[in-house]
Amino acid sequence: MKKRNDSAQMILIAGFAIGIGIVVLTVMLNNIIYASNTASEANIETNVFDFSNTVKVTTQAYEKAYDSGSINNSYIANYTSKMAMSHAIAGFIFTLHNDSLQEPYFTQNGLHTGDPDWVVVDRIDRTDSFELMIKTSSLGNASKCFVVEAINQSGSMFWSARVFNSSGTYYVNVTNSTDVLRTQNIGSGNPSLNITNNTNFHFDTLTAGKQYRIRFINGDNASGTFTLSGELINGEPFEIRRYHVLNTTMSLNKNGHLEMNVTIPVTLPRGQL
Repeated sequence: MKKRNDSAQMILIAGFAIGIGIVVLTVMLNNIIYASNTASEANIETNVFDFSNTVKVTTQAYEKAYDSGSINNSYIANYTSKMAMSHAIAGFIFTLHNDSLQEPYFTQNGLHTGDPDWVVVDRIDRTDSFELMIKTSSLGNASKCFVVEAINQSGSMFWSARVFNSSGTYYVNVTNSTDVLRTQNIGSGNPSLNITNNTNFHFDTLTAGKQYRIRFINGDNASGTFTLSGELINGEPFEIRRYHVLNTTMSLNKNGHLEMNVTIPVTLPRGQL
């Protein structure tokens, strides 16, 4: 009887030992899997950061190289050389190519295929200068007109200018939230619309004392340039200038494998927010 009790105790102890071993093994395995996933995710985040940083500094390089409507190719060549040397330390081959300057559309990225409806500047307290130069041959008709709006934070419009082509004659309609205030023939070619400091556009009176955002709608139905400056509600000044857009292609190659190959549009000279 005693031998049976001893055997049962040994079996019970062995069972506990096996159970504890399984628990320890499971915990260790989970820790290994977690550590592996964490390292993988950290690597992904690093790659995303490196990509974002490369795009940012390249965009800034083109902004600095842009002068009087042209690109300083020597500056870009010097920048490309320094980037290539910087990436070579990690075993990467960096290359940079760009197209020629183009006249931008009023889309978010300046290309005809860009987002046509977008907020240009948000949380504005005051607009000091706002001027559009529009290429009338790119304008759509009244049903797809290019629209510039001043709206409040909830999206309610209190000023807009609608620019369109009507059988070869080009017009701008200025409206408030309810009425058409003015319809004007803007001529042809590349007319300049001085939105601020011009009583015909009613912009200064309708935005005075308000906090608002400026939005473009149907920007793919008009091309041209614009300048916009003023002050945000936090007291910071802002300025945006868009005269040209170009496509630049960046690539990173390592050990014969293409790690990054992306083409981005760069609007110039841009300005600051």
